[in-house]
Amino acid sequence: MTTTLNPPSWNPFDAEFMIDPYPTYARLRIEDPVHRTPLGILILSRYEDAFQLLRDPTTSVQRFDTDRVVPEHMQPLQNRREERGPSILGLDPPDHTRLRKLVQRTFTPRAIARMRDQTAVIVDELLDELGDVDQIDLITDYAFIVPFTVIHRMLGLPDTDIFMVRQWSQDLARTLEPFLTPEQVTAAISGGEKMDEYLLDAIAQKRKNPQDDLLTALVEAEEEDDRMTEEELLSMTGLLFVAGHETTVNLIGNGTHALLSHPDQIQIVRTDPSVDENMVDELLRYDSPVQTSGRRLTQDTTISGVEIAADEMVLTALGSANRDETFWGPTANDLDVTRPEAGRHLAFGSGIHHCLGAALARMEGEIAVTRLVRRFPELAHNGEDTMNGRIILRGRETFPVSLGTPV
Repeated sequence: MTTTLNPPSWNPFDAEFMIDPYPTYARLRIEDPVHRTPLGILILSRYEDAFQLLRDPTTSVQRFDTDRVVPEHMQPLQNRREERGPSILGLDPPDHTRLRKLVQRTFTPRAIARMRDQTAVIVDELLDELGDVDQIDLITDYAFIVPFTVIHRMLGLPDTDIFMVRQWSQDLARTLEPFLTPEQVTAAISGGEKMDEYLLDAIAQKRKNPQDDLLTALVEAEEEDDRMTEEELLSMTGLLFVAGHETTVNLIGNGTHALLSHPDQIQIVRTDPSVDENMVDELLRYDSPVQTSGRRLTQDTTISGVEIAADEMVLTALGSANRDETFWGPTANDLDVTRPEAGRHLAFGSGIHHCLGAALARMEGEIAVTRLVRRFPELAHNGEDTMNGRIILRGRETFPVSLGTPV
């Protein structure tokens, strides 16, 4: 008897898809690579198609808020966005080009290298504290703490404020998703107001008393007599907290989960430090913290032989592109921390909107994951993990593990 499968469909609200989207991605790449979703948006699942769109200079990131019908309970959040203006994530050239030049003056390889030793200290101190505890939630007790502490110290903000700012950031991070509950909208607006007040005060303090830190560097960043306005500074600093820490949390959580599920690969990491840099790129490829990135077409475009009209919204399925057998070969679904050219993944996007904090996220993920699995050779799953239910930022809400005896 032959069983006929239903046509594949990208449905991020499906419980099975949320847990493991990769079988659906595999079918889409073969059967319907330029797929019209139930929401009416096109989504690309193949690597070359996603790469083409992300690097197309004629596309726009000003996509959702301009014409989307917003549910009534989300209108207050929409109003706040319009009052604040878009962050760099929602800007096209020349505005995007101008802001990116200013920010790139602070996110230099030298600045990231300087933070490497401090990140190692933060991770080691946390692992020392965990050494007396056998069972933890890897997300709450480790993955959230590391990147948030790093960015907080990079900005030169008091450690005593970390937990307060972290709660605001978590509430705001949900605004990166297309759909929120009424309770999440209320929390995001409240968190946003408190975050703005806090950061405005911090910016004013850095103007009066400049320090050797990232926030001072952002305040003083200048390009041909141009500096960021107060609103731009506020938006950029808030984005570092909201987008910067959330994606790295997912990198640490997803990456550790992947290694624990592949004993041969975690053993390589534990015994061979030469794979560290390549390992973090392979973890990003294997289970991408950011699953989709969208563009609006500004002109008629042909992708994989399909003609797409100008003004269409098109999503790239980054998680699918990073598992595309036609690009990565027959081992695309395997985890291989020694994989050649793992760094060609699209987890950070591509083109002019390639993630500004990519080098920082790689560094944090590399140190956090390698030091964890080497300090605790008996690290193991200790119950069922749960997913965070996000459409764009794929990660785990809970991840119970037993640490075992540290070395």
